[in-house]
Amino acid sequence: MEQFIIVAASFGVIPLLNKTKISLGVKILITVLLISVLNGLTPDIIFSNFLRIFKNRASTEVILIVGIVGIINAVMSKYGLLEKIVSDLSAIIKNTRILFILMPSLVGLLTIPGGAIMSAPFVMSLGEQTNMSKPRRAAVNLIYRHMSSFIMPYAGGNLLLQAFFPEISIYTFIGVNSIFLLATWTFSYFLYLRDIPVEKNAAAVPREELSAKIKSLAINLSPIYIGIVLNIISGVRFSVCLTVSIVILYFLGSKKGFAVLLLKSIDTKLILTMIAIFFVQETIFSLDGLIGFFSDMFHAGLYSLFAILFASFFFGTVTGLIIVPLGVVLPLIASLGLNANEIPPYVYFVFCSAYLGYFFSPLHMCQILTNNYVGVKNVELWKEYKYLVPFIFVFLWVSFFVLQFVFAYT
Repeated sequence: MEQFIIVAASFGVIPLLNKTKISLGVKILITVLLISVLNGLTPDIIFSNFLRIFKNRASTEVILIVGIVGIINAVMSKYGLLEKIVSDLSAIIKNTRILFILMPSLVGLLTIPGGAIMSAPFVMSLGEQTNMSKPRRAAVNLIYRHMSSFIMPYAGGNLLLQAFFPEISIYTFIGVNSIFLLATWTFSYFLYLRDIPVEKNAAAVPREELSAKIKSLAINLSPIYIGIVLNIISGVRFSVCLTVSIVILYFLGSKKGFAVLLLKSIDTKLILTMIAIFFVQETIFSLDGLIGFFSDMFHAGLYSLFAILFASFFFGTVTGLIIVPLGVVLPLIASLGLNANEIPPYVYFVFCSAYLGYFFSPLHMCQILTNNYVGVKNVELWKEYKYLVPFIFVFLWVSFFVLQFVFAYT
């Protein structure tokens, strides 16, 4: 119990550090060092915990993937590929309701912190055309922007799942977690989009031009999806498959100065954040009292679920991130020795709880930027969630028990 309180209190320091200009990775490093010192870990144990990050192949693979994905995102943004993707999509699809969904979700494929600001102008414009209220526009932009958190194997949360549970295919987790995504999207459609008139967004595009737009869309999206396709087909590591995306980018943009652009696109702050997250993991594994405390709660039945929900939601809320609660809670789940059929439902519960804490956090960068752009206050946005919130929490609990039953008999 004492170690749990120390860990929770230590992470409570992050909101205070948010007032400084210190990067997220450094904030987490400060936090984990605080956890280590307050729990009486000696310098040699702390150093050993840090070194184990780089001795673990799963951890180093994730760190490498994060570095490559950061480069891909930066180069695609530099080349203006996102604008081309959105332009092609607007020409191909005319249904306004579908555009409200696809604009934020496609922009969200670029896993850029605060990336909702990139789709906000398109949602704002569609909202003007359909007389949608500004708080609802903000809600729609945020809800449909985060598809990548669930379906992209190299999204931060999914990378952590691969590292903590390498014995289970990431596509199993993606399939299970997507149940929550689809339920949220479907309910949100009827809540926010169903009453929007289905009007044509523009005049029909000639067939020849439409064919060219589809081809252009497929080409410009290829750096995002080619790594996934190659991984599924070949089973080769993501870090290797993603290098093909770099090659494609070479041919999609200016070849002059490409190597310099790649070097400039390395996101060292993001890499440091992932290293810090794995430092948290290794530190938690060394806290026997915390593992025992959580194990006791886990075997306490329903009470354990409330503990998981609280911890995941709490760390997501106080940090405005999904990777922090996952980095704290998933190692505890991994330490319990669950069999392969028990792991997916519990990981699903942790992942979705962490996502909800992150999503509704007042520190959520996408929410801050979207509200600022659209011109709404937090309280106005949260009023739009008054029906969504009870639905998703009830669905999370019900779906968890259904998944437990399903996996128990597979």
